[in-house]
Amino acid sequence: MTTLVPFTRTDLEKALTPEQLRVTKIIRIALMLGITLFYALVLLPYFLVNPERFNLSDVFLMNTLSLVHGVFTLIATAAAFFLSKMILRRERLSNGTPEKVALQAVALHRVSSLLLMAPIEGAAFFGAVVCMVGIQNKLMQFMPIYLLNSASAVLLIVVGLITFPTRERVLGTLESAFLQQ
Repeated sequence: MTTLVPFTRTDLEKALTPEQLRVTKIIRIALMLGITLFYALVLLPYFLVNPERFNLSDVFLMNTLSLVHGVFTLIATAAAFFLSKMILRRERLSNGTPEKVALQAVALHRVSSLLLMAPIEGAAFFGAVVCMVGIQNKLMQFMPIYLLNSASAVLLIVVGLITFPTRERVLGTLESAFLQQ
């Protein structure tokens, strides 16, 4: 096992350029905005259409889809946090100058940020599909409880906002992951 060249917070601060941080922020905003716009399009018919009746056989389908969505959301959220944390490990850095190692750490943070959001976004899109099925079956207007399938999108936005990559937050995360050992 080779020892890693030591690097400092100053090296991390130099590696985390405004451009690096801007790209990470744009990716995060795009992920949150994408799901928001998709839900706006999916739920638009919910507010525009006023059906007169629905088919009772669709209730079983919606219950099943909602249950699968709930389980998928829980698993995806747990996996997202686990994978995100697993990426930020000192063993993933290769040896080099302190500047190169700090750049690797910043790149790993971006991957970690994507791995935090991607599984939850998958669950949110699945929830949107469940909502779309409910609206097309004319069931959602009579049983708005199925709108809870959009909770995964709310979760995505909340996680995205709570962990939004500000300079200090990214530096603190990198420092705790790579410098405090």
